[in-house]
Amino acid sequence: MFGKLFLGVILVFMVGCASLPATLVTKSKDPITDLTVIQQHPQASQNKEVRLGGVIASIRNEQQQTRIEMVAIPLTADGRPILNAQSQGRFIAYINGFLEPLEYAKGRLLTVVGKFTGDEQGKIGKYPYTFPVVQVFGQQLWRVQQQIQLDDPFWTRQPCYSFNCDPWDNDLMMPNVGVNGRIVERVVP
Repeated sequence: MFGKLFLGVILVFMVGCASLPATLVTKSKDPITDLTVIQQHPQASQNKEVRLGGVIASIRNEQQQTRIEMVAIPLTADGRPILNAQSQGRFIAYINGFLEPLEYAKGRLLTVVGKFTGDEQGKIGKYPYTFPVVQVFGQQLWRVQQQIQLDDPFWTRQPCYSFNCDPWDNDLMMPNVGVNGRIVERVVP
């Protein structure tokens, strides 16, 4: 009885962790989530809903809207950008109204939902580039938190009883330590 209850609680928790925030829900069941699909088939993707995310490359507030240049990276099932994933290219996201440039600063992680409305010619440095354009109706900023991970703590090691063992067990107290980044929470607007 207790085992089934415990398994049920774990499953509910796991499903809750993978749910999409309300700000990233689309009307379409299968929005385009890969920028390369739009780049390869721009005519077929015209006016379709998209869910794209990545790193903010630049932000510029215009008179009625804000223009955000994004470096697209793949997303998880809950809309979070996958850290250290390879770039899919760049796109422009237009969001109605004013956005605070310090909050939406270069290097922040952002996921947007909207409609692909066409292309915009521009440059990355001096290189000419065709940017897919998304008119945004939903967005989510993400926060990255670094975590320290102990891969092999000393208390999990088994004692050695052979002739090949280090008699002083010098490495016993030195676990493998790693530092990694992980998106742990969304920024609530």
